[in-house]
Amino acid sequence: MKRGFTLLEVMAAVMILSIAMVVLIRAQTESLNAVLRVQNYERAVFITENQLHWTLLDLNEAEHWSEYAELSGDDGDYDWQVLIDEASMEMESDTHTVMLRIVAETSWPDGRGRSSYQLTTYYLWGEDE
Repeated sequence: MKRGFTLLEVMAAVMILSIAMVVLIRAQTESLNAVLRVQNYERAVFITENQLHWTLLDLNEAEHWSEYAELSGDDGDYDWQVLIDEASMEMESDTHTVMLRIVAETSWPDGRGRSSYQLTTYYLWGEDE
């Protein structure tokens, strides 16, 4: 009596192995896509924080805050903008002081359209009268 595997058994084993490989490759692809999404988000956070930082430094030297009311640009696939407007505030002071609302936002393309990251802060800007 000969011992061995039949063609049907070999085909069933190959089929099971193929299904397992497809599942593993799909999981690996999804993992790589998740890493790419995190890297894109991390870069957007860096760009947004950087633009907000430079805007605040520029405001310290500005003659009037409205010079920087709307700034925008791009960094490769990433588009950024900084918008500044006056926020309401009640305060008594010897100087002309304005509360500014500063919104910095960066957007970038992803596989499903565009994603964005936004930071909002407030800044007390004043000048001597």
